[in-house]
Amino acid sequence: MATWISSARDRFTPADFTFLSQHLAPGDTRSHMWTLWEDPEALREMLDLKDVLRGLIDSTGPLCVSPSFYFYVLVRHAFLEVGIEDPGMADFVAGVLTERVGTDPSDVLKGVPNGMTHAADFVSIIENAHGRLRFHLQLAAGNQFLVLTGLFPGFIAHRCQRSGAPGIEFYESFARRVYRDVADNLNAPRETPRRMFGELSECLPEARRSLNRVAEEYVFLGD
Repeated sequence: MATWISSARDRFTPADFTFLSQHLAPGDTRSHMWTLWEDPEALREMLDLKDVLRGLIDSTGPLCVSPSFYFYVLVRHAFLEVGIEDPGMADFVAGVLTERVGTDPSDVLKGVPNGMTHAADFVSIIENAHGRLRFHLQLAAGNQFLVLTGLFPGFIAHRCQRSGAPGIEFYESFARRVYRDVADNLNAPRETPRRMFGELSECLPEARRSLNRVAEEYVFLGD
């Protein structure tokens, strides 16, 4: 993927390799894992194994893996359960989650849920933007509401009950629309994975519900 497109797999660390080799190739056979680690397809096949997921979620001690590795494995397996099979999509979504969770809350384009959390805020700036800037704002909007609806549904529900703000379906619909705009934007960079963004727009309801389960079962985000 282009460097401006979020990716979890591009941020894997030596600690992630150690974790994977310990679970899949204990003992002397671990030395052969490096060749597989450097082969993108072999690595994908290894990370698709249930043993890797169980190694993460069943661990009784501190996990010495990167957030990118953790989110990729969780998202990839959650997506596979609902029939979202594109590993590139799991890589992108996990990369977005890695960037957004724990970011500086004062960053209005990335801080969740303390950043820009109203669709109207994004609409107003997107409508006044042109060319390549418009594309990147559309992408930022999609990513923001992907995370908000996926990992913070309670925040949306609470705001809806407290002040009558729109519910999760509204923001999900908004994210779907801007991802479709990203896919169709004629000013998008040449390397833009248009097909992936179009497919993400189509499957976002299933992806969002999968992320809700990930957030509920495996990710502690505070109150």
